[in-house]
Parts: sequence; structure tokens; C-alpha cells
Amino acid sequence: MYKAKKNKTSNRTRILECLFRNPTISRTEIADLTDITPATVTTTVTQLISEGIVQEAGESNAEDSTPGRRKILIEIIPDYAYSIGIEFTQKALVLCITNLKGTVITKNIVPFTEDLAKNITTEIITRLGQLIAASDISTNKFIGIGIAVPGHMDSDQKMMISNNRLWGSFSPDMIREAFDLPVVLENNVRCMGLSQYLFNPATTPDNFSFFHVGLGMHCAIIVEGELFSGNTYISGEIGHTIVDADGRRCECGKHGCLQTIASENWLLKIAGMLYENDSASLLKTLAASKNSITIDHITTAYEMGDAAIHGYISEALKALGITASNIAILTSPEKILLHGQLFNNKEIRRELMDLIQRQLLFVDSSYNNIFEILPCSTIDGAIGANALSVMHFFIHGISAES
Repeated sequence: MYKAKKNKTSNRTRILECLFRNPTISRTEIADLTDITPATVTTTVTQLISEGIVQEAGESNAEDSTPGRRKILIEIIPDYAYSIGIEFTQKALVLCITNLKGTVITKNIVPFTEDLAKNITTEIITRLGQLIAASDISTNKFIGIGIAVPGHMDSDQKMMISNNRLWGSFSPDMIREAFDLPVVLENNVRCMGLSQYLFNPATTPDNFSFFHVGLGMHCAIIVEGELFSGNTYISGEIGHTIVDADGRRCECGKHGCLQTIASENWLLKIAGMLYENDSASLLKTLAASKNSITIDHITTAYEMGDAAIHGYISEALKALGITASNIAILTSPEKILLHGQLFNNKEIRRELMDLIQRQLLFVDSSYNNIFEILPCSTIDGAIGANALSVMHFFIHGISAES
């Protein structure tokens, strides 16, 4: 349950965040959770009601020994305003509009091509203009634009830091100039973690880790409802932790990084080699060519009993299981959320959870319950970008000039 960060934010911000984390809640409960006086809560909520941001949602059904009327519940009005979220990766450019609670109003998914990457800024500007026009939502109803990037942003939010040269033409300033809306940017996995905190409060605690396995991998850490950053942007780069000192050489220069065993990029590389060199590979019956292989082809081959694919997937899951259990031991979060297209496969989910449990036999068995594998969708990063926008521009009320 949400507990306010004392003296760090305004009363209004603390109350709004409390309402997101507790979707229907009474004024008295808000005061208890935020440590704000009941009188100030009442004044602030009254102001929010007058602005059309929140509304009364009937009486509480909970038993209360206190004499008098039942407590009146308060809730955010989701369609008071809307946000725009964008993510671009080597899978797709995804743009979506959501309301304040993360419900998708409209979206556009553009499959990745080399040309898309070369012209990523102009593509974002063009397609976002089209999406806004088609939505029929008045411009003054948008709070801002969140962008989930496949890298990290510098401190001025002017440049993306990435070892992938594909995105060299990306310019946040051009996007800012094209739209009369504030823009905020953050690493895409950190955005997805924030989305869980803000848009899925019923199943997400205030302290958790969000471990994403995709083309690359990253682990976002949420501490008391805030993204943990550390002293540099390398915090959370779990893919570059060593799991095999004599392993494959990673693009970072080290040997045996986790992502050389378990990332989608490397699994696709291995599958491509099998396609070309293993006459018994079932991938030949699933994909038209080496370059058309997808993660779904790989998981299907795994299910069909392809021995080589099964061996590589098992190696990847063993490394992931060890890493996930190490995160649990080192950080002791309330929950660890595992996310990735690979885990959409039921048998792979089962094998991974078995491996994690074996790594944690020395602790209380209830500790295994902190792990949860989430469904993975192409739009998750863009929804995460909306969560970033809502948190930044609506809850914290940060202006474009800040």
C-alpha cells in the first residue's frame, strides 16, 4: 500500500499519487497514508473535485466501528486528461494515447525497418501528428508526451546514450519543437516498471524489481514508489553482469555477460546459425529464411522438441534463474516482476520458475512467492511512456520549462 514520501513533494502531489495507488479511498484514509492533516486533505480534495480531476464514488462498504455515516470514497476521473506514449526499438515504433489510468484510447504500431531507424525523429513526428488528429481529442486535454527509449538519457534530456548506432538521428528537441506539449524521456524498461507501479496498484507493491528480457535486458528497481537511479545510468544494466567468465564476447567488450546467453538478440543469432548449419533444425519448417526467424519461431521449435533449441533455451533459463534469485537475495524486494516475449510460452515459464525455486531452497519457501511472470505485449513500453508522462506532468505537475 502506498505510503507518502514525507517532505519530498507537495500535499497535492502526495494526495494524487495516493489516489493512483489506492483507486477508491476515503479522505480519512488519505490522511492516514500521507501523514497530511485531515483538514488539508479535505481542502485539497475539494479543490480537485472543483477542477474535475476527482469525484466521489459512493460510500465505503467496509465495516467501521466509528459512529456516524459511512466514509465517502474518492477516485480519479480517468478521462479528465490524456497522455501520449512512444517507444521505439528494433522490433517496432509504437505510439499510443491513454487516459490517466493507462487505458489505451488509440495506438499505432509500425514494424521496424532500417529506413525507420534512419529517420526515427521525422517518423515519430509524422505518425504522432496523424495519431493525434485521428483521436479527435482536443489538444488542451493532453498533459504531455512520454518517450521510452532503448538506452539512457543524459541529464539535460537532450541526447540518448546508447551503443547502438541505429538511433544516431534521434532528436528529442525536434519533437519538442514539433508539438506544443512538454516531453519527458526515460529508459524503456524503467518506464515499464513505472507503469506497473502506477497503473497496476492492486498487484504491485511500493518496492519491487522489474526484470525485462528482450533484445537486450535491464532491471528497473522501484524503491518506495520511486525509480532508483544510482550515481550513473549503468544502474540496472543486469545484462552486463558476468554469468560465465569464459563465455562469449559481448559487444561491451567483456566475456560471458548474461545477455550473450539469454537476450533475444543472442538467441536469434544462435537460431540463425542453427538454421544455416543444422539440417535437423525444426526452424527450417517454421521460418522462410534465416533473417525471418522470430522469438515465436524459437519458442515453437522448443515446444516441438528441437534438441538444439531446447539446449540453448535451457542454458538461457538457467542463467536467468540464477540472476533472478541473486536479485532477490541482494535486494530483498517485496516482488520481482519478470517480463519478456520469451516468457509468453507456458513451458518456458514453468521451467524458469522451477529453476528459480531450486536456487532459493535455503530460504523460507514463501520467498518464492515474490516472483511473478507478466504477460508481454508490443505496446508495453509505450504504455510505460504514458506512465512516465502521467507521473511527471500530472502527479508531480512539472512544467516543460522545469
